[in-house]
Amino acid sequence: MSSNVFVRTGTAIIEISRIRKSCKNKKFLSDYFSADEIRFFVSHKLSSALIAENYCVKIAVAKAIGTGMRVIRAHDITVLRDRLGAPFIITEGYAKMLEQREGYEFNVSVAHCKKFATASVIVTK
Repeated sequence: MSSNVFVRTGTAIIEISRIRKSCKNKKFLSDYFSADEIRFFVSHKLSSALIAENYCVKIAVAKAIGTGMRVIRAHDITVLRDRLGAPFIITEGYAKMLEQREGYEFNVSVAHCKKFATASVIVTK
């Protein structure tokens, strides 16, 4: 049995229409998402709902580790899906340093409906 200790949680919600509008700016995807994430989005026909979910995960991770987006860059957090569609997080840069130094483990959940996307992240160590 794992002996992980709860550290904190982060959550985010966004209107999908805001992401759809942001995607009209050609730099939006490259400014906020990794090449792997963009490939995932393209394979899903640039679904605004999936893009919004990933965006929310990035915000939720930054909240959960306590730095907010003022320290962590959006590119420091990559959100992909496993074979069954469950999201998982890959960190880089300062986010990776914190993850390794503190022994963080990220547990993530995403959801969307017609108008909103949301993500919750629980950090354990």
